Amino acid sequence: MVNWETKATAQTGGTMPQIIPVPFLLLFFFLTCFSEPITYPPQTNLMLPSDAVSILSFKSKADLHNKLLYVLNERFDYCQWRGVNCIQGRVVRFLLPNFGLFGTFPANSLSRLDQLRVLSLHNNSLSGPIPDLSSLYNLKSLFLGRNHFSGTFPSSILFLHRLTSLDLSYNDLTGPLPVNLTALDRLNILHLEWNRFNGTVPPLNQPFLLIFNVSGNNLTGKIPATPTLSKFNTTAFSLNPHLCGKIINKACTTRAPIFGSSSASSPAVQRPKANSGGIVALLPPPSPKKKHQRPGMVLGFTVGIALIIFSVLLALAVVKKQGGKKRVESKETKPTTVSSEATSSKTQVEGVSERKSVINEIQKLKKSGNLVFVGGEVEGYSLEQLMRASAELLGRGSMGITYKAVIDGQLILTVKRLDAGKTAVTSGEVFEQHMDAVGALRHPNLVPVRAYFQAKGERLVIYDYQPNGSVSNLVHDARLMNEQVQDQLGQSHFIGHHV
Repeated sequence: MVNWETKATAQTGGTMPQIIPVPFLLLFFFLTCFSEPITYPPQTNLMLPSDAVSILSFKSKADLHNKLLYVLNERFDYCQWRGVNCIQGRVVRFLLPNFGLFGTFPANSLSRLDQLRVLSLHNNSLSGPIPDLSSLYNLKSLFLGRNHFSGTFPSSILFLHRLTSLDLSYNDLTGPLPVNLTALDRLNILHLEWNRFNGTVPPLNQPFLLIFNVSGNNLTGKIPATPTLSKFNTTAFSLNPHLCGKIINKACTTRAPIFGSSSASSPAVQRPKANSGGIVALLPPPSPKKKHQRPGMVLGFTVGIALIIFSVLLALAVVKKQGGKKRVESKETKPTTVSSEATSSKTQVEGVSERKSVINEIQKLKKSGNLVFVGGEVEGYSLEQLMRASAELLGRGSMGITYKAVIDGQLILTVKRLDAGKTAVTSGEVFEQHMDAVGALRHPNLVPVRAYFQAKGERLVIYDYQPNGSVSNLVHDARLMNEQVQDQLGQSHFIGHHV
């Protein structure tokens, strides 16, 4: 029989293993049972996709009132969050207009969204500077208007060479507009109105620029007469009192000072010196050589005064005599004068009413047969451009036919051609009033009307293109929202929050 104790002793060098004392065992037991366990961060947080991390980082500083109820239970839950659209797990559109966001746009928060095509934070309460966006090199549409952003024009935007739509309007941005703004050669929408930009207007000459507005700033100097800027009317440059140039029909004049420099055009003027008594000597003392001329000067002065008094009295007598004759003549001709005044006043009233009617007719003729922009919309395209646009039938309704129009291959609009038979009962004046009222309406859930046209029974209504289709299509045809369509929407989406 094998002696296992003897064998174990032989293997360990001939000595038995030491036995651990009981106190040490008790101490080890207490430490393991009553000490706090070591915690490690959950593995799921370490595995979050970079796009989800970017959006949560943005929310942490830009949504202080917690309007965005984002919850991440599964790996790709962020693609179902409000305002987020994904293609193959990557965020391509981040749209949060009119969400009541309050806070700042944190730096490096959205920098990981390198597949982002459209970013809209329009009409919120975000403040502070606009962070560096140069890493969003696929961005095509950027809408940051109607916030409280401050600082200068963000230079990082100049690196977004694929940008086609840029809206920074209604903020508190200051400083000059960069000359390198011309490098964004794909722009077709540029809204910079109602900030505090100063300096001159850059020589923009982008061939596809269709909508442009820099009104309500502090811009100065001559507007460059480039072919692109010459397309826009004076409203695009209004409320910049120090702008001038051919485009706004205001001459640029440099006024010379009324009085020239004292050193260049006139001899130096010496200040009067004070004498020892503190009285300022305004005139030099008379020369002793001219004392004998004083009696002659006094005599000549006296004779001159007498002649002036005599002339004044004679003039008064003549005026008094002529005034008596005029009073007699006025009494005889008073009725004729009154009748002539009444006739002239009547003629003036008739002339004013006639001018008003002529002005009204001119305004009607100007609106008839032309595009009429409503709601303060800046005229960005003409009727001729709209007629040349490529059209695609979208659908037929009870009031007319709806088309998708693409102007110059860039700007996408929706044009509704009203049925003449059903709208003939409405007069042109009533239709015009209705369009002006509807065009002034603005709401996040309402498609804004931009312009209208009417002439010889033909009536068109132009509003923003909505690529997601109608409510009926979204309810009855879920296939419209597949990833392929979303990719196309990310490339051609046009957001109408730039007015």
